Amino acid sequence: MRIVISTSSAEPIYQQIKQQATSAILSGAVAPGATLPSLRQLAADLRVSVITVTRAYNDLVAAGLVRNEHGRGFVVLEVDPSVAARGLDERFTAALQSLCTTGREARMTIDDIHRRLDEAWNEARRQHD
Repeated sequence: MRIVISTSSAEPIYQQIKQQATSAILSGAVAPGATLPSLRQLAADLRVSVITVTRAYNDLVAAGLVRNEHGRGFVVLEVDPSVAARGLDERFTAALQSLCTTGREARMTIDDIHRRLDEAWNEARRQHD
């Protein structure tokens, strides 16, 4: 699981961690039964407080995506495919709404937004392949 945080984002770091881990779990990139990086390891990798990672992981537990097993750490749970699809769709819709709001605030046209979205899509495809 790859987590990338932005210190310049208005979104709290724990929320960034939680959202990226949620996406990885719901998309199947992290399989059921897999363990998440340890609290200390992820905190060290991201150069953030263990408390920040703990808050994100506890939110994942509360969402029913992982459980904390003594001696193993945070283990990914099986997620119903329809629940996963709905969760990913909700995240996509929220991101799309944010994109549209930001585009309007930047006085972009719909053509500008389409062009930039195409560029981002193609860049993401290149990075994935």
